Amino acid sequence: MIITIIILSVILTFSVYVNLNQMRTQEKQEDYITDLENSNTEYYNFFTQLKTKLGQANSVIRNADRIGAFEASDEIGESFKIIRDVTDDLNKGF
Repeated sequence: MIITIIILSVILTFSVYVNLNQMRTQEKQEDYITDLENSNTEYYNFFTQLKTKLGQANSVIRNADRIGAFEASDEIGESFKIIRDVTDDLNKGF
């Protein structure tokens, strides 16, 4: 009878240790998943704001040169064309 009690006590102790270890591991994984979800939300918000700002910048650039004055200039026109092309490419990408 005493041997049975000792064996059951050892099994119970081992079971408690394994369960506590599993609980700690699961809590770490839950924390990691929460951090990952927060990170994804932050990136989504960042790219949404970037897309909005790009649209606004594209509109401002198009309105600034609605009569073609910047394109006609040599140095300014070249810089303006590069900026306009970059904003167009970024706008298409988003």
